[in-house]
Amino acid sequence: MRRTVSCFLAATLTLAAAGCGPEPATNPPPSRDPEQGLKELAEVYRYINAQKTRLPAKPADLNEYEGSLPSALPLVRDGEIVVVWKVGYAANASGVLAYEKNAPTGGGKVLLRDGTVKQMTADEFRAAKG
Repeated sequence: MRRTVSCFLAATLTLAAAGCGPEPATNPPPSRDPEQGLKELAEVYRYINAQKTRLPAKPADLNEYEGSLPSALPLVRDGEIVVVWKVGYAANASGVLAYEKNAPTGGGKVLLRDGTVKQMTADEFRAAKG
């Protein structure tokens, strides 16, 4: 009888322990922060420049870089970030590469072709886009 109780107790503890423990790790959802998205785009465009590959001409062209654009790609697809297509990274250029959708009218974060992300007023944006 004692052996039966010991076996029952051991089985119960084993089953209870299997349900306990830390929760499995989950990846946090991507950030919806436009600045983070613009920084990701800057890195991808630097990579494209270094590899001398074809410049993206539409949102679908960024799909191959999806792993490097967890914040940026959904924002581009949703129109929250506007990309100037067929324009690339250039270390000494100051033109606009991508921007928050409200930047032309209300100012916002802007990715310049030299890879810097900058807050601009609408007037500064229009001058940089020139």
